[in-house]
Amino acid sequence: MRITVLLHKTVVHDGRVLREAGALSDAGHDVVVVHLPSGGDEKEVAGGFRLRSATPPAWTRRLPRMLWRVLALGSIARGARAERPDAVHANDIATLIPGYFAARLSRAKLVYDTHEYAVGVPYRKAVWAWLAATIERLLIGRCDAVITVSDGIAERLQARYSLRDRPTVVRNVPDLPPPGEALDLREEMGIGDAPLVLHQGAVAGGRGGENLIRAVSFTESAHLLFLGADGAYVEGLRALAVELDVGGRTHFHPPVALAELLSYTTQADVGVSLLQDSCENHRLALPNKLFEYLAAGLPVVVSDLPEMRRLVIERQVGWVTDSGDPADIARVLAEATGARGDESLENRVRVAAAELNWSQERARLTDLYARLER
Repeated sequence: MRITVLLHKTVVHDGRVLREAGALSDAGHDVVVVHLPSGGDEKEVAGGFRLRSATPPAWTRRLPRMLWRVLALGSIARGARAERPDAVHANDIATLIPGYFAARLSRAKLVYDTHEYAVGVPYRKAVWAWLAATIERLLIGRCDAVITVSDGIAERLQARYSLRDRPTVVRNVPDLPPPGEALDLREEMGIGDAPLVLHQGAVAGGRGGENLIRAVSFTESAHLLFLGADGAYVEGLRALAVELDVGGRTHFHPPVALAELLSYTTQADVGVSLLQDSCENHRLALPNKLFEYLAAGLPVVVSDLPEMRRLVIERQVGWVTDSGDPADIARVLAEATGARGDESLENRVRVAAAELNWSQERARLTDLYARLER
């Protein structure tokens, strides 16, 4: 099949879309990703598929933001149509409208791949929430297939829109090289063999960073590392750590290359994901970092939210805590760091990592396209 994958930003830093496009290409499909690169992002990426830029001319950046977005979406639709696809793969709700028109004009199949529960995101303006709900309600039933990232979102989408078929779940599991040589984080931070708690990925509001620092202040010796910390939000976390007298035990490290990520991750004792119960999208989320922790051999501590709780309890690979209660987080972190060397736990983590990886997960995607091709 000729498959045109649509993305409303550059694909260079989107691991999920890169993995999916590569898997479809490996399965024998002719794949092109139509995206919105900027600067030097136009270069080819590894994976056996092509890239097509839909970025409007530079002068259009002087236009009002809303008008530029409309132009960009129109350009994505035109780029997709020009590829004469057999299938259009629209990533997230932002590309569902251009994907629909490109598919109709090309008489192609339309696949909607939603990476979140779009109507459960806390949009800053009510008009965006209304628009997301309207677009999804109008178009999701016209798709030939729907893909999402967790069982909870799949169940919610099927019930909300009375879909005949349950959406296919393709989870955000990693496709990363195994741990290798890397900077010795413990030596760099001067912490020796002290318990090390890891928060991996971007830090932002609603992700529990503040309560994690408060929890560390309740422990005697645990150190906390934010790996991938950059941006203005980090300064507030630094200030809080100093205020709580744990500045010396709270560490921040900039993002590292994906190819090196597990080499850093594996140096911690436990990985945390403390999404707060602030929206339906968080309640149904399975963050990438959970699978990255497991791939690095780490047990996990997660918020008491349905999808994360289901994964941790069913697999017995960690602990569940109340992300709004620093004292409870501290209690659970003490249990987690005290479990170092627990062979039974380590074995369960290894089993989970062996099953929850891209080599297993990609089959759901390629099987879906094999059915569409019949």
